[in-house]
Amino acid sequence: MNEEENTFPMDIYQDDVAPRPWELRPEGYLVVMLADAEIAARAEASLVAMGFATRDIKLYPGEQILATYEAYSERQKASGKLASWIADDKVGRELYLDYAREGRCALWLRLPDEDKAPMALRALADFEYLHARHYGDDKQTDFHIS
Repeated sequence: MNEEENTFPMDIYQDDVAPRPWELRPEGYLVVMLADAEIAARAEASLVAMGFATRDIKLYPGEQILATYEAYSERQKASGKLASWIADDKVGRELYLDYAREGRCALWLRLPDEDKAPMALRALADFEYLHARHYGDDKQTDFHIS
């Protein structure tokens, strides 16, 4: 990855001539849905305190998720490229968008090593996350609070 660039799979920029794909089948990320942006900011601080790098964490408030999805959808319609959704995790995408519609906030943590997921989830335990999913190389693992 270019050191000047810190993009995540969900990043699309409306001004880009050739935007990054809105990829909901990322590899090496833990995605945690939290109640709101304020709680997500505190959760981010907790991860940093546990030793995770700030550049490996990104927050997406619900409004941003929906705006980004809308921009992506418009680009897809304009270019006629609907095939890109075939590789997506469609159930995961809909769940993600449903949380966004409820005003939730997504915390993305770059976490290529799934063995570090328990440490990250321990750091987030006090924030009562709604749902967490680790996207590994060849599988995805869901974590729920009981």
